[in-house]
Amino acid sequence: MSVPTALLTAGLLASLTACSAPNNSAATSSVQSESSGNTRKSTSANEQPPTFIRSNTIPFSSESAPVSMQAVQNMVSVPAGSYIIGRDDGPAIEAPAHTVTLPAFKIDRTEVTNAAFAEFLNALDIPVDNSFVGGEATRADMPLASVELLMEEERGGGLYPIIALDDAQARIGYQEGKFVTNDGYANHPVTETTWSGARAYCAWRGGHLPSEAEWEAAARGTDGRLYPWGNDAPVGHNQDSRVFVSGQTGVTSVVGSRPAGVSPFGALDMSGSQAEWTSSLLRPYPYDANDGRESPDSLGERVTRGGDYIYDANADTLTATHRQGFSNLPDRGHRHIGFRCAG
Repeated sequence: MSVPTALLTAGLLASLTACSAPNNSAATSSVQSESSGNTRKSTSANEQPPTFIRSNTIPFSSESAPVSMQAVQNMVSVPAGSYIIGRDDGPAIEAPAHTVTLPAFKIDRTEVTNAAFAEFLNALDIPVDNSFVGGEATRADMPLASVELLMEEERGGGLYPIIALDDAQARIGYQEGKFVTNDGYANHPVTETTWSGARAYCAWRGGHLPSEAEWEAAARGTDGRLYPWGNDAPVGHNQDSRVFVSGQTGVTSVVGSRPAGVSPFGALDMSGSQAEWTSSLLRPYPYDANDGRESPDSLGERVTRGGDYIYDANADTLTATHRQGFSNLPDRGHRHIGFRCAG
């Protein structure tokens, strides 16, 4: 995806067109164009996951999104080939070990940052009335339509936002007419995005959330190693130069802070830091991209990968094969889940 801006814009428009076309005629579109006067409805069991794509979204460009553009330019390449997915000597959900064949693709070197995701929120032109610090958004700060996009409120409330800016662990706020990061958190991985929010950001960039097969191939390389750096396990909290693990809620680190944990293709933070959304539904192996698990319109839990800095933070869950995270409901923001894009 390291291509000229004009090509990126063309790819973005194609992605937005694809995302905007409903694939389930029985489902109600979750986001309508603001110009039509309609707003997103609360999700229900009969609705497909929202796309969050609006007709008036500011196109992705180096002028509107320099941080995200730099991330695109820094993507690493994963060559076409056969890759070992899963293993036979671990949890049953990771078995059996099998081979998948993938075309060449690129993947972000690091997880998406707060600064990059703030650019996406600004591109959506979401109305906000009052300034707030990330993690402290309230209904008084914005119209109802924006509440449904930026807040999750109590669990079971029926909202499926882009990101939960009312959760205490969110690090993006709103100041002087735009979304901005909390001081000191611009280069930390974004937290509290829902699965659809992460997918929408990648589509805006002209890419996609990686499938779990793409993610694992990028993490393990061609030799099927257990961890991105090899087969030897990491040691305890904050004692290993290869993995960021704090064990403390909200205590994250800047992306790429553990360069010794680099994957064979140059990707960082694929073990520890944030768990990462993938495009794949949580279904048994062997992996088959054509069996419905890659349907973007299906309900159900999505696979998260890479362990995380607080919950899945031991040697068994920091592996490149771990695929059942501590919690991964797609319509919720999570303090321990972030994402990266592929293209």
